[in-house]
Amino acid sequence: MVITLFIKFLFIIIVTMTLVSCGGETRKLTTEEIIYNQKDKQRLKQMNVGGEFLSGIFKDKDDDEGGGFSVVSIKSPLWKASLEVLSSFPLSNVDSKSGLIITDWYTSEKKPSERFKITVLLLSQDIRADSVKVSVHRQIIRQNRWVNKNIDSKKPIAIERKIIQRAIELNL
Repeated sequence: MVITLFIKFLFIIIVTMTLVSCGGETRKLTTEEIIYNQKDKQRLKQMNVGGEFLSGIFKDKDDDEGGGFSVVSIKSPLWKASLEVLSSFPLSNVDSKSGLIITDWYTSEKKPSERFKITVLLLSQDIRADSVKVSVHRQIIRQNRWVNKNIDSKKPIAIERKIIQRAIELNL
């Protein structure tokens, strides 16, 4: 009886010592780690490296000599209108060869727990409804992490219409 009590006591001490030794200090997350998740950090790193996002897909052998394929011209009314409409947002990537404009994450002062990112892709130089594709991404902060949320489908369409309307005005 004394031996079984001693074994149980010894077992409890060993388990307790093991659990105590597993504990350690947890480090506090930096502000950057709280705001940006791993995917955001990788994208930022890729943007800082440089290069053009979609132009590699359309690149011809003659591109190095200045020729090659380009989706839109920087003189295009559609291109100018897109830049004007997005001028109030911080831009993270502007590639005239592929017709791609990407804004950085934008947080309004009214709702700091919510942020947006807009991507505009010009598919043609013609001023038509199917020449512009807009994507709007929305995230909210939950437990110190940005979480993707669905957005009303009317918002990208409204931005597309605004770009097309401005392109028509610039073309006149």
